[in-house]
Parts: sequence; structure tokens; C-alpha cells
Amino acid sequence: MVNPIRIAMDARPLSTRISGVGRLIAETIKAFPHPEKYHFYLFTHLPIHPDHLSVLNLPNVTLVSGGGFFRWKGGLYYNLYLPWILRWMPIDLFWGSQQILPPFLPGKIQAVLTYCDLVLYLYPKTMRTLARWQQRLFQSYSVHRAAYILSISRQTSDDMCAYFDYPTDRTDVSYPGVNRKEIDELLKKDPSRRIQDLGEDFILTVSTIEPRKNYPFLLKVFREYRRMNPKDHKHWVIVGKIGWENSEFIEELRQEQSLFKDLHILDSVGDSDLQHIYKNSGLFLFASHYEGFGIPMLEAIYHKKYCMVSDIPTFREIGGDGVTYLPYQTEEDAKEWALEIFKFYQNPIQPGSDISKFTWENAASVTEQTFQKILNL
Repeated sequence: MVNPIRIAMDARPLSTRISGVGRLIAETIKAFPHPEKYHFYLFTHLPIHPDHLSVLNLPNVTLVSGGGFFRWKGGLYYNLYLPWILRWMPIDLFWGSQQILPPFLPGKIQAVLTYCDLVLYLYPKTMRTLARWQQRLFQSYSVHRAAYILSISRQTSDDMCAYFDYPTDRTDVSYPGVNRKEIDELLKKDPSRRIQDLGEDFILTVSTIEPRKNYPFLLKVFREYRRMNPKDHKHWVIVGKIGWENSEFIEELRQEQSLFKDLHILDSVGDSDLQHIYKNSGLFLFASHYEGFGIPMLEAIYHKKYCMVSDIPTFREIGGDGVTYLPYQTEEDAKEWALEIFKFYQNPIQPGSDISKFTWENAASVTEQTFQKILNL
């Protein structure tokens, strides 16, 4: 029997509720071709969150937890403890899932980096201070240390190569996908009473409430739309935890919710309820200043929901010609969004986007091909 390729990876995102990076890791591993040829060692300082426990049931996955004193701080664990423990383990490849590699990664270990976005350089003020400085310390090193880089969109890959002068022949795009089978199974479960009470045909936005997502602009849009149609307007449902948005805006958003009763903020939603929310919605809004990809938009299109989104390159990669792209900064822009929402509900249409290439099987296949290149298989 041939020994499997041993892949160590940063699995810290699997220690929290489902997020973009956590989903990317879990779904790629679950869809990985030829599982008998690869064994994944998941390194994390915290227990795996219940949302991701299914990954641990795979026969080619081993959880490596612990870290002693270092387990209390994720940065110390990753930058100091993990490189030390890897010196004593027979690892063939390290997969950096959060676009950062440990600064003391043993030189004998080849590394593949997943690159998600250039927020640090394009929109640094939208990041928390600690996260910004941690990435700034190790980002350039990580890019140049990596033998190969997988980005989550073509735009991200092009931006990364241009910014770091990284060779394009050592890059590829591994698009996130939609787990169609899992979504269909989740929809077989009954939604909670809270989700049923939302009704149907509402406006939906799914993302963490933080500066880059441009929620102050969307609030202006919704106020303008309400003003245009005060007696018969649709409600707005936001699914996303409160991130590091300005506290004054969060208070403004809460006051709006309390005063008008047509704004609903759900900051803790299970997988099944989330899919029912998508299914029951009427229109999806996404006004981000910048995204490395856009899984919520992709899932909305899967549910055949029309999308109105900010006109940024990554969204055009996903939606093609089947989505409405709009400017997203000024008061006049907000009025244009409101008018488009009003017109949509007068004459609803379905998206015409082809999302067939966005599958986790494709993402896993691209990732496997990259591993084979690096290891000369």
C-alpha cells in the first residue's frame, strides 16, 4: 500500500461558526478527489465547532489540537508553536488557508497559500487594528515563501500578482462553490418559528456587519425605498453577526429596527434556517466596497433570487450578465438602488447567471492539481 501524501493545514477557521474561510476548508476537503491518496492534518488551538464536525468523520482527516500555553492566543500558536511541532512531524506539504504562513515554517516543507483578498492594502481602515498589523507583518513574507498560490477569484489573483510581483505561472483560481446536495437536505428540515414569522418575498442581505460591507449605504437605500412606497414596501432582513462596524452606526441600525419594525437583524442563524431564508426571500442586495469573492451572492443565485449588487469586478465574475450592477457611494446612487428595488417588485425576474462552474468538486480538483505540481507527482 502506497503511503498517502501528508498535508498539514491551518484549521483555526474550523473552530468558529461557519464563515467564508471555514466553509472553504471544510467543503474542499470533503470534496477532495482520491481521498485514499491524501491525509489532512488539521492544526488548531481550539476545539472544532459543531458546524464543522462532519469533517472529522472523514477517514483521511486527523485533528491535531493542543498547544500548551500557546493555545490561549491563536497568533502565538500559529506563529511559534505550530512551526516547532512541524519540525518533528513527517509532513509533505503545508496549506496556509488564511493567506498567512507561519514565519518559522521549516524550510524543507513546501507551502501552498490560499489567497482570499487584498483588504489589507486596498481597504486597511475596514480591518480591526490587531488583525491589520498581524497581516502587515507576515503578508509579504507568506506570498514569497509560497511555492504556489490559489486565489478565490480571478480578480484577486490578478491583484495579488500585480501588487507583489508574483509570477502568474505559480498561481491558479480555486473558486468557492455551492454544495447543492447539502442545501437540498437542509431544506427538508422545517424552519424555526422565527424564520417562518419573517414571511416571504423580503429583501435579503447576508454578511457580517462591518465597514467593508457598506451597510450605512444600504440603510440609506432602504429608507429611500420605504419613502417611495410607505404602505406596501417589503421588509429588509439582514443575516450576519455584528462585526467591527462603527458603534454609532450599530446604534442607528438598532433604532431603525425598533422604530419601524420592517428591518430584521438575525445574528445567529443555523444552516437549515439560512437556506430557508434564501428560499423565502424575494431580492438579494450586496453593496460591498470590495470582496475577494461573494459566497452569499452565489447562494442567492442558486436559490434563483435576483441580485442587485455593487459594481465591482469580483461580483461580475460570479453574476455575469444575469445580475444588476449599480454604483454604491453617493446619495444619488442610493436613490438609484431604491428605484431599482421598487421596479423589481413591480415586475419580478429571476437571475440569468450561469453558476455551473462554482462547485466544491471543481475547487477540490484545482487544489489537488496544485498539490501534484508542487510535489512533482
